[in-house]
Amino acid sequence: MRTISKQTSYILLAASGAAILIFLHFSYHHLNPFHLAGKQFLGFYSLLILATLGNILLLRRQYPHLASQVNVFCLLLGIARLIQGVYHHKPVGYLILLLLLPIITAFRLRARSNPA
Repeated sequence: MRTISKQTSYILLAASGAAILIFLHFSYHHLNPFHLAGKQFLGFYSLLILATLGNILLLRRQYPHLASQVNVFCLLLGIARLIQGVYHHKPVGYLILLLLLPIITAFRLRARSNPA
């Protein structure tokens, strides 16, 4: 497998972040995901998870710490939105299902970084 330089990995992260912001702006005319309604946020969060997993697949072998930081960002955004939805008595079932993927990824990344 080819190695990815640290600079290239940061460019990939920035490009995927920019792509997500462009998606937000052109689809919903917002740059803040906390202003999105239920189905809109689920669509955005699904795209964020896919971009995050793509970056993690590229970064996990060479830069596991950076890969786990990207996953933690995705997970924290989902948890914050989950808390907001529960506080406002909104249905959060699909969001909980979507949160399972970053949680499983976090455990797998942690298991790989701590060999027994």
